[in-house]
Amino acid sequence: MTETPQEPSAPQPPVQTPAGPVPVAATQTNGLAIAGMVLGIVGLAGLCIWWMGLPCAIVGLILSILGRKKSAVTGTGRGMATAGIVLCLVAMGLAVIGIILAIVGFAILSSKMSEMQPYIEEHSMLFLRTLLA
Repeated sequence: MTETPQEPSAPQPPVQTPAGPVPVAATQTNGLAIAGMVLGIVGLAGLCIWWMGLPCAIVGLILSILGRKKSAVTGTGRGMATAGIVLCLVAMGLAVIGIILAIVGFAILSSKMSEMQPYIEEHSMLFLRTLLA
């Protein structure tokens, strides 16, 4: 049998294992920025219930602004604070538009109802007469 010549392999460096746990630097989070962003999301989702969405957006805007100021000192959370500010402003704008549309809608409805009052009274009496007959 003939043997094929083996190419010499490169020497492998020895594997070193750490002696203990590797220290990890503690990361600091910006709680105000996180809370502001979460309240901005809740404010947008809460627009279906206007009395919930608008207060969440107002408080979220305040916390996001405070979180942004804190991020200038700590260097963390600037993006979340900015996202919170944008979300809260959008939620507040949509809530104000919704409130204005509701007020205008109720005003139009009430003016139409006063015009329709005689018609409603006449036809409701006819309906009652046919129902009781």
